[in-house]
Amino acid sequence: MHRYDRQTLISVTREGFARTRRVRFQDVDAAGVIFYAAVFEYCHDLYVEFLEAHGVSLVEVLKNRTWAAPIRHAEADYLRPLRFGDEVAVSLPVAHLAESELTLGYRIVLAGSREPAVVAQTVHTFVSLPDFKRCPLPEGIFMAFQPLV
Repeated sequence: MHRYDRQTLISVTREGFARTRRVRFQDVDAAGVIFYAAVFEYCHDLYVEFLEAHGVSLVEVLKNRTWAAPIRHAEADYLRPLRFGDEVAVSLPVAHLAESELTLGYRIVLAGSREPAVVAQTVHTFVSLPDFKRCPLPEGIFMAFQPLV
């Protein structure tokens, strides 16, 4: 499994694929800061948008049931608080491709800042369905993420 170290994700300079959004009321905890799980929701939303933008419809993938890419590892470092109403840029600047795994590195930055508030990564393992045995990355996935390597 390839993993990015925290400093690599903090210091990466390219934006990659990015979208802006606001931290919603339901995304924060009783302390008024983003609930840890919401970060992974932001990352997954961006992953789905990235796939759609590159011609891979997750809706169709799930209907066809030929392969799946479950997350087998996820981690995040929370560097600055994010609060209800904050505008943030969620970006996917780096990816690592292996035969049956895809590692994605994410950054979440407050609008107007260059320093990340959160860095995260997910490792997806590609499996064929219905047997759930490892399989190579589909060609469309490989081609979509190649520019982020």
